[in-house]
This record gives sequence, C-alpha cells and structure tokens, in this order.
Amino acid sequence: MSADVFVARQPIFDPQLEVAAYELLFRGANNHETAVISDNEEATSTVVINAFTELGLDTVVGDRRAWVNVSREFILGAMAYALPKDRVVLELLEDQAVDAELLGQLDLLRRDGYTIALDDFAWSDDREPLLSHVDIVKVEVLGREPEAVASDVEKLRPYGVTLLAEKLETREDYERCSALGFQLFQGYFFCKPEMMSAKGVAPNRLSMLQLVAALQDPGIQFADLETLIVRDVALSYRLLRYINSAFFGLRREVDSIGRALALLGLENVKRWSTLTIFAGIDEKPREVIVTGLTRARFCELAGPKLFGEGQPDRLFTLGLFSVIDALMDAPMDEVLSKVPFPAEMTDALVKHTGTKGELLEAALRSERGTFANRQLAEIQLEAMSWASEAAEQLFEGAPAAAPAPQPDPVGPAESAAA
Repeated sequence: MSADVFVARQPIFDPQLEVAAYELLFRGANNHETAVISDNEEATSTVVINAFTELGLDTVVGDRRAWVNVSREFILGAMAYALPKDRVVLELLEDQAVDAELLGQLDLLRRDGYTIALDDFAWSDDREPLLSHVDIVKVEVLGREPEAVASDVEKLRPYGVTLLAEKLETREDYERCSALGFQLFQGYFFCKPEMMSAKGVAPNRLSMLQLVAALQDPGIQFADLETLIVRDVALSYRLLRYINSAFFGLRREVDSIGRALALLGLENVKRWSTLTIFAGIDEKPREVIVTGLTRARFCELAGPKLFGEGQPDRLFTLGLFSVIDALMDAPMDEVLSKVPFPAEMTDALVKHTGTKGELLEAALRSERGTFANRQLAEIQLEAMSWASEAAEQLFEGAPAAAPAPQPDPVGPAESAAA
C-alpha cells in the first residue's frame, strides 16, 4: 500500500437489527490509536481514497455501505467523486464551518446520488442550516438524559431526515431510541445480554449450552461426538450438507455422520458444530456472531505471533466465547460455569486476566480502532475479512467454517479417496 492505512469498523443497524452499513475508522501508520487527522486535508483525503482502492471495499464491508468521515475541505475539493456513490455515505464531521459554499456543494453531491450524514449533531443556530441539505443525522445518546435526546428528535422531525442513534451501550438504550422513532442504530449494545439475571442461563437455552459444553470437552472422543450430533436432527442434516457441498468436491456422497467426522477431523467438527449451534439462535442479531468470529480469528492469529500463546484452536474458542453472554442472555460467569473450560480460559473471559485475557483485550481494542501496533492492525483487517466471508457461508448453510488457519480441512488426497 502506498500509504499505510489501517481500518476498524463499527456496524450500523436497521430497525430489524440487520447490519445496514459499517462506519470505517481509519488509522495511520504512525498513529495507530487515533483517527487520521492532518493539517494537510488533501493528504488526509488521499489516505482515505487509498484505503478504499487498495484495501478494497468488499474486503472490509462486504456488500454493505461504508460510512466515511469527511471534512469541509474534502467536500469542497470534490474528493467524494473518487468514491462510489452507491457504496458510501459521506459523514460530515462536527464543527465544520457552515456557509453557502459548503451547502451548495452538499446539494450537488446529493443531486449526483451521494448520501450525506451529519456526525455528532448538536443543536445550534449555526448548524441548523445544514439540516435541509443532508439525508441522515446522527444523535449521540451516551451520557445524555433521555429527555434531551427526545427533545432533539422533536426538533429534527420537521426536516424529514433519517435519524441515527449513536453510542448505544445497552439494550435499554436501543429500545428507548427505537420508540422515539430512530431508524438507524450504532453502538455495542448488540454484544450485551438482553437480561442479566442471577438465575443464569434461561431453561430454553440450557440444552443448547449443554451441547456446546460437551463439544468443548478436551477429552471427547469420536464416538461421543457422533452420538451428540445424531441426537440433533438439524445438526446432522447441516453436517451432511456441509461435507457434501462443492467446497470439498468429493467424488461420491457421504451419507453417514461417522464418515463425515472422519473426513473433517475432531477439532474441525467441534468448531463447526459450535458455530452452527450459535448461528441457530434466530432472535439474535447476526452481527453478534460476526463479532465473535472476528475476535476468534484475531485471537487465533495474534496469540502465537505476539502473545506467546499456542494452541490456536483454544484461542479461536476464546474469541468466539467472548460473546456467549449476549447469545445466552446471562452473565458470563454463569454461562461458563456450565462449560468445562480450564481456569485460565474462564478467568480470561470473565476477568480479562492472564495472557489470554490480555489477548482478548487486544481484540476488543482493535475492533474499536485502537491498535497497539501495526501487526495487530493488519491482523484485525484479516480477521474482519475472514469473519465476513465465514458468516455469509454459515448463515446460508453453505460450507461455513473450516475456521482453521488452513481453510480446507480436507486435503485433495483425502477428497479423492472419499
């Protein structure tokens, strides 16, 4: 890449909690922890455009739109025309000088098919003129009284703009903003349990968790695993569909669970089954799984390289299970009390202590765009790309997850022999 640019992303949800877009958070090679902000606006714009052309939009956001922070100078310099209008939302930064020149250029961009959003909008006389020249307004929720947010909504309603509630930290925040009429939602509320109950895991999730727990047992044997999968008709069906997909290119169809297990190998089946069970929790936003997959891949890659941790399969599980409290709607320690993890794994997930805890903290910081070094930034980009592709396959019931470092768990020789 001609100018080193690293990127993190934050999902933006529609009212159905489907991901409508990702806001991209750019970081420079010499400033991993804060956004790329330069006195030279043209240089900053070049960095952003390089990121789009050299990283590739599909790698970072898949088929969703990318929201990009832009400055007044970026708008007036017509830099936006270097970006595809059907793939981006231009998010005008707060505190930009507002005058007729800026408003006129915004109108031209909208006429040409670009979507404009206002970032961190706070009501003021000098910012009010922007409201007739944009499509979306972001209203910050974190740290504000609900009455103040409701007041902003009433003031904005006459302008006919789409309202986005940002920095939502809890499900209660989301539900309150949804009731106020917000149409887009941003924040990490989706990674939090809906109910934090001292009673632990809800009864309707207990059998699911028991199956997941059995899969995590390091002493489990092929025969035990086969028995568990055969008991679950849906899991059996998806396993056979998976092994017989074009992904493996087998010469003849596999029609037994035992044969499928032999071809995939113990660790791959355990991982695939866990992911399939997680993905089967229909009422949860899909992005919870995507986030878990991203953290899992990050831990799997970063652990051996930078944290002196071996056993990549255990590190993958560490990242994946960092969202299990949100999936099970119960406190993390209650959920893990039913899973046979070693103490160091449980402590890493609950308390973020030990080397594994440090690794998980690095994954969490990286997904928010705070990179300790260049290597972690590069690993995060690879993890995001891998997770997006794996999730597409997982939710389509196609070959989801050969989520090992080597993507094909069945080599050509084994395929040919099948």
